[in-house]
Amino acid sequence: MILDVGGHIGDSVALFKQSFPGCVIHSFEPSPKSFRKLKANTAGQPDVFIWNHAIGATPGQQALLENESTGMSSFLELSEFGWGKIVDRTVVDVTTLDSFVAANQIDRIDILKSDTQGYELEVLQGAERLLAANRIGLIYLELIFSPMYRGLPPVHQLFEYLIGRGFELVSIYGMQYQRNVADWADALFVNKSHFH
Repeated sequence: MILDVGGHIGDSVALFKQSFPGCVIHSFEPSPKSFRKLKANTAGQPDVFIWNHAIGATPGQQALLENESTGMSSFLELSEFGWGKIVDRTVVDVTTLDSFVAANQIDRIDILKSDTQGYELEVLQGAERLLAANRIGLIYLELIFSPMYRGLPPVHQLFEYLIGRGFELVSIYGMQYQRNVADWADALFVNKSHFH
């Protein structure tokens, strides 16, 4: 069971299906434009369910700042380290992972992936009940080291949040640099209670 938060146009779904052919994937993409591409790119794939809403800390609605470079779209304002330009502000529905899992009777998440352009902490905060019950095995998420967005939580806050809930860092992958300093990378965390 894989929850793909920030599905964009389906690249991560394709990678997960290649690596875990029998997996079930729920992929979430709030941008209507990207969602249309996600829908087209995942059509006909077994056990892939796509959802046109965002995941956050609390349910409701929020303005998504849609970037001409769609992979940079975020709920957070761009800073001077970001790129592209905002072409639309789209009000989107937001739910929490705790609410989604309860509504869809999902017992356990083997992999939670989050690539939400600076919104990772809010995604995790909306999974507080899941985390407390040890119902997530692996968490694979984007870490942004540079001030790419205004109001971006510092990386150590994400680490502290996960370590405080029984996770350990496995590795950091694909480090990217900008202006000769660390910009962003992906990180894998493992729930200590699941793997000894």
